Amino acid sequence: MSDRCRTSERSSQSGSLPIDRRSLLKGIGAAGLIGAGTATASAGDSGTSGSDGGFTAVEATASDVLDAIESGEATAESIVEQYLERIEVYDEALDAIITVNPDAVERAEELDAKYEDSGAVGPLHGVPVVLKDNYDTGDMPTTNGSLSMKESQPPDDGFLVQQLREAGGVVVAKANLDEFARGIEGSSSYGGQTRNAYALGRNPSGSSAGTGASIAASLGVIGTGSDTCGSIRNPSAFGSLVGIRPTLGLLSRDGIVPLNLERDTGGPMCRTVHDAALALDVMAGYDPNDPITARGADEIPAEDDQTPEDSYTEYLDEDGPDGVRVGVLRDFFGPEEEILEGDEGDEEDEYDLTVAEAKAEAVQVTAVIETALHDMSSEGAEIVELDTVPNLDELLEEADSPDPFKQDLNAYLEDVDNEYDTLEEIVESDKYSCDKAESLRESEKEEDPNVRETDEFKAAVAGKFALRDAVEGLMLEEDVDVLAYPTLSHPPAEIGAEQPGSNCSLSAYSRLPAIVVPAGYTEDKTLPVGLELLGFEFDEPTLIEAAYAYEQATENREQPDGFGPLPAEAPDVPSPDYTVDLATEDC
Repeated sequence: MSDRCRTSERSSQSGSLPIDRRSLLKGIGAAGLIGAGTATASAGDSGTSGSDGGFTAVEATASDVLDAIESGEATAESIVEQYLERIEVYDEALDAIITVNPDAVERAEELDAKYEDSGAVGPLHGVPVVLKDNYDTGDMPTTNGSLSMKESQPPDDGFLVQQLREAGGVVVAKANLDEFARGIEGSSSYGGQTRNAYALGRNPSGSSAGTGASIAASLGVIGTGSDTCGSIRNPSAFGSLVGIRPTLGLLSRDGIVPLNLERDTGGPMCRTVHDAALALDVMAGYDPNDPITARGADEIPAEDDQTPEDSYTEYLDEDGPDGVRVGVLRDFFGPEEEILEGDEGDEEDEYDLTVAEAKAEAVQVTAVIETALHDMSSEGAEIVELDTVPNLDELLEEADSPDPFKQDLNAYLEDVDNEYDTLEEIVESDKYSCDKAESLRESEKEEDPNVRETDEFKAAVAGKFALRDAVEGLMLEEDVDVLAYPTLSHPPAEIGAEQPGSNCSLSAYSRLPAIVVPAGYTEDKTLPVGLELLGFEFDEPTLIEAAYAYEQATENREQPDGFGPLPAEAPDVPSPDYTVDLATEDC
């Protein structure tokens, strides 16, 4: 890893992380919704075999797309039509997509014309992109998964969407999410319950559930998520994907509907480390509408004078970083702590698991991660056994702040021509799912109009920096380059059950970067397990190096059954189907 990241010198910044609401929190108006069932694709162009002149959408990478266009085997238009056809057929089983872009084919045609004239417009020329539906798009609604925002139309694209489109990416669809990005089960009042592509009766995790399921099933090539506590990493783990939660400040938050701006960040979700690194290249950059990006502007490879690389993809070395030292956090393994703290008998708790069942589940995940660590060691990594970050529970508690959601969402909605202008109006509407009712109502009770100015909130922000320093202090003391642990210590729960085992907090509250890479599958070979690596602040390059070397050595990712080339029918959905209940007074 680069020496610039190995420093214990930190800013004394203890204030909140400001953001310009004028640009970040955009007004939204009314527009219609185009459903997945209305997507059309030309069978003559895309081919009922699911391929076009040698290009096959299944498991295709961004490089595959560009190679097909450059060789003349396919056009951006024919490639986009393939993915639209896959969405139309396969989303019947997944319920991953909320909106299909009615202008996707037209955009692809424009790219083909530009290619004929002057070549590729950027590194994502013609690459199909699926956006989480809390990313602002000027040409489609941004629903946040909620009936209360079903016609919310931003006036323009958020910064990350602009970056992706300017690089040549074609937004083919917007994906379902846990409503208001709250939760890790993948359900919303507007999008319904998304299913895991590897086991349709299982949880895809969330909140970026639709992105995870759709990219896993090859309904797109590049996906985007947002992560407040695990919402990129958890669905990436359960979709056998690569997901990056970058250092807070590397990517703009402009045009992402807020949940908690002290921890919110966007990030890529892809099938390969290469595609994730390529997407990170495109998405990273200084945005004057989000001042926090000033922290990361000089850390982007192209802008960093201390290193010769000008792209995250230049860190893709099969041999990985020389002598990488991996610190294993053993306290992050094993059953959900809340289950173990319950009755040691066979009584079930809120997770619908007995202690014995929880232990049996966790054993399967641990076995996969142990194999992953052995594989890393075989490839030259040095494994360093650790327990946890000293005083972690206390540090996490000190980093937890009063809920800013009401303030942030109201700022987002302030200038919109929307049916509901405030969180209070949304709560009163009951146009949201029953399982989100309690948390939304609790957030609405926050009475302070400027919670960020309270002493408690300021102390929590300082607590996040203290946690960061403690994590990096441990890494420096033990001379490790990355920390490793299972993304979730339990496999996907059955749909409708609470999902235990998320290890989301360390990266989210320290605001340090983390990457998830496929580690393998449980003993029945059906349920994916994710290995999470956490690094020093702005040291995404080392994470990418380590993850890529591991990915290339193991090739753990396998395509999910039932989502192969077309023509085909969507796989059968297990019955009884799960429905999302709307809020009532009894919720």
